[in-house]
Amino acid sequence: LRVAVRATRGLLGRIASTSHPRRLRPPPHVPGTSPIPASAPDPLAHPPLATAAFPQHMGALPAEKRANAVEDDPVAAPRALALLCDEISTLRRLPEGLPRGVDSISDPTPAPYVVREDDGQVSELAANPEGKALGPWHVHVRVRGDEGSGYDASNHLVRLTFAAAYPNVPPDVHVLSKCHHLLVDDDREVAGLFFHPENLPPASVERAADPATGDEVVKSVTYTLEGILDATRRFFSVPCRLPGPPDDDRVNNRRRHLLAEWRKTSDANRERERVIASYERGTGAAGRKFKSLFDPTRVDEWLHPAVLAAAREGSEGRLTPERARELCEEVAPGIFAFPLLNDAYCDALMDEVAHFQASGLPVARPNSMNNYGLILNKIGMERAMDELQARVLSPVAEALFPAQGGGCLYGHHSFIVQYSEGADLGLDMHTDDSDVTFNVCLGKEFSGAGLQFCGVLGGPSHRKRSLVYHHVKGRCVVHLGAHRHGADDLESGERLNLIIWNHSSLYRSSRAYRWRDVPPETEPPDPQCLSYTHDVDYGRYKKYPEGKEGFAKSAWYPPEADQVKMK
Repeated sequence: LRVAVRATRGLLGRIASTSHPRRLRPPPHVPGTSPIPASAPDPLAHPPLATAAFPQHMGALPAEKRANAVEDDPVAAPRALALLCDEISTLRRLPEGLPRGVDSISDPTPAPYVVREDDGQVSELAANPEGKALGPWHVHVRVRGDEGSGYDASNHLVRLTFAAAYPNVPPDVHVLSKCHHLLVDDDREVAGLFFHPENLPPASVERAADPATGDEVVKSVTYTLEGILDATRRFFSVPCRLPGPPDDDRVNNRRRHLLAEWRKTSDANRERERVIASYERGTGAAGRKFKSLFDPTRVDEWLHPAVLAAAREGSEGRLTPERARELCEEVAPGIFAFPLLNDAYCDALMDEVAHFQASGLPVARPNSMNNYGLILNKIGMERAMDELQARVLSPVAEALFPAQGGGCLYGHHSFIVQYSEGADLGLDMHTDDSDVTFNVCLGKEFSGAGLQFCGVLGGPSHRKRSLVYHHVKGRCVVHLGAHRHGADDLESGERLNLIIWNHSSLYRSSRAYRWRDVPPETEPPDPQCLSYTHDVDYGRYKKYPEGKEGFAKSAWYPPEADQVKMK
């Protein structure tokens, strides 16, 4: 886990606040792109509307954190849910089909977990047994951008989270599909700029006179699902508008910067989708070798018989947390293992990886530490891995680590790591940019390459040795991303592993994730647990590997403070 300050949702507040504007001609409109400057005066963009009615949306807590507010008004929740269901039903019955750019829309489902506030401090995740009646509710839609936008080759899974205050408050918006987008952060949440009325206009605005000043102010606003979906399509089609005076040079410079960055990220996403499409169709390269590996309806064919039998006992073939816990063996405190994949799938996936690497298409490496392997989401396997996550990984995470994975896993980074003689042999001690990590050995023949575990970041034994796990084909080891671990050097042969980093937007919005206590160490760290990449005191205990001395400048552990703010 990297230490950083995550950008807040209130992007607008930092960009739109200007002092005395200087005169500057607005930048010329570029054909084929959105005119970034604010549009002509519009009743929905009236200044009091932008300044008075919208900060609650642009910088607000996610809907799952506002859930306790509905307890004060239990009448609002059923009304909001009934309206939402009626809107979905109406859109599905349109003669022309779903609105432009929308490929599918789900029924509302209650959020299984929420983060409640306790004396002003955000607490850990809590189950939401009243979610069906009181909300919040998730609606999943698949949306694509307009032709030529860079987001039109495939659709994107978007989660809309509605609270009881709907339709007077818009939903939270998370882009669950992997894509390159300027205004989607690392936690898949869209920036606050999206919620400004220039980009998400309400369907109606009720105004009233301020009793104190007599000025006209906004009393309330109302949204519709159709309007929200249209704004979401535009989010994938053109840059968001940046509000502010049209003749302010600072705002116009930011508009130019926004447009330039939009072009970069949309071009990057266009290239990403080109690679996936080329590999699927065999355009200019060898096509997919095993099409079943990319098919989310064929996940059953991958699973170890024990997992498959347990999953079929649950609703819709989904493993229950109770059965998941029975399958898992705790091999050391906080470290679990269970049989996940069958041998045939392991062999097919290794063959597919080699097939793609020989195709001539660009290979995206897994992360900054692994020089070999590839990202499965970037060759077209994302939806298949989505299904594996939903049916197996999420229930396992909920059973083993409810605070981090309690039914809230929303996305994943799925990749292959590859170790062989003459290439990567091992991996330095580290923690993952993951909330719950699943690591399964695919093969091949090898010796050495044990997986060393130490302690969890924030615990007293973070740099104390815990376990050496020895890989077994098809068997998965599960641990928190914050659990320090590293790969011993390979002695001979070749090893490939499938690693899935799972993320929970709800957990990452909690104080438990954002701030991590780091107690002082009372005794020297174990040598096996030292990291030349991350530990400032590595040189005190061990000699740096050749060529790795430069990491001493960026190392951060142990921190000087007793808490660290996590990215």
